[in-house]
Amino acid sequence: MLLPEEEIANSLRAFKSRRDNLLHDDIATFDHNLERFLEFCNGDSLAKSVLVPLEAKYVVDPSEWWTATSQYESKLSFPSNPDEELALRFGLIKSAQQDPSHIVRFGLTHGQGKLNESVELFRTLVVRPFVDDLSHRLGVAADLATPEARAVQAVPLNRIPAATEVKIFLSHKSIDKPLVHRYYQGLKVLGYDPWLDESNMKAGSNLERELLRGFEESCAAVFFITENFRDQNYLATEVDYAVIQKRKKGKKFAIITLRYADASPVPSLLTTYVYRDVSNDLDGFKELLKALPIELGPVRWRADVV
Repeated sequence: MLLPEEEIANSLRAFKSRRDNLLHDDIATFDHNLERFLEFCNGDSLAKSVLVPLEAKYVVDPSEWWTATSQYESKLSFPSNPDEELALRFGLIKSAQQDPSHIVRFGLTHGQGKLNESVELFRTLVVRPFVDDLSHRLGVAADLATPEARAVQAVPLNRIPAATEVKIFLSHKSIDKPLVHRYYQGLKVLGYDPWLDESNMKAGSNLERELLRGFEESCAAVFFITENFRDQNYLATEVDYAVIQKRKKGKKFAIITLRYADASPVPSLLTTYVYRDVSNDLDGFKELLKALPIELGPVRWRADVV
C-alpha cells in the first residue's frame, strides 16, 4: 500500500484518538465513541487497506455467533485463523452498533443484568481484542515509518505510569557522592529519571519535606552500601520513607540495595527487600536495571542516524 507519509500520520493519529476514547472513556459515551470508531474503520484509507481484504476473503455471519453465544453461557467461540477472527470481530462490532440489543442479550447471558455492565463486558471480550489486533496491523501496514505508527502500538493505560511516579531515589552517604553520581548520569543517559539531592533539592528547601516528596514521586529507592558505610542512623528516615512507599505502591515500588565489596553487612531493615553484592559499578548498574519496576520504550534508530 502506497500512501503519502502525511496521510499515514493523520490516519494513525485519528485511529489512536478514537481507539483510546472507545476503550477508556466512560460507558455513558460508548455508543457515540463506537459510532465514531466505525466511521474511521469504514472510511479511512489505511484502515480499509487492512480490513477490506479480510472482509472480502472471509464470509462471516455475526447473527449466527450471537445466537450461539446466547445459548451457551460460558462459550465464546472464535475462528482459529487470526485473519478470520478479526473479520468476525469486526462484523460483531458493526452489528452491535446497528442493533444495541445484541449487547444487552450478551450481557444477560453472562450474568450482567445492568446495561453498563453488559457494555463493559462486550467492550472487554469483543471490542478490546479487535482493537489490539488492529493496532498492530495498522502499525505493520504503515511500516513503522512515523512516530504515530509507533504510538499506535497500544500500551494498556494501566501500564503507563504518571510523570510523578517514575523517579529513582538514590540514597547514599556524602562520601560516596562520586560513585552515586556515575549511576545518576548512566540512568539519565538511558532515559530514566533519577533523584539525587544535589540536583533535585533547591537551596533553602526543607530537607525532610523534599526527601518525602522525592520518595512519593519515585518507583524505586536504591541504597548504596560501600566500605565507607559505618552506621545506619543516617538512612533511618529514608528507609522508613521507602518502606511506606513499598506498602502503599506494592509491586510499583522497589527497594534495592547494592552492597560493594569490603562493605559492612546490609542493615537489617533492608534485608527483606532486593539486595545484591556487587564487585564494580557495571555489575551494580546491571542489577539495578533488572530490579526496577519500570521499563523504557521501544527500540528505535537515533535521530541523527535517520
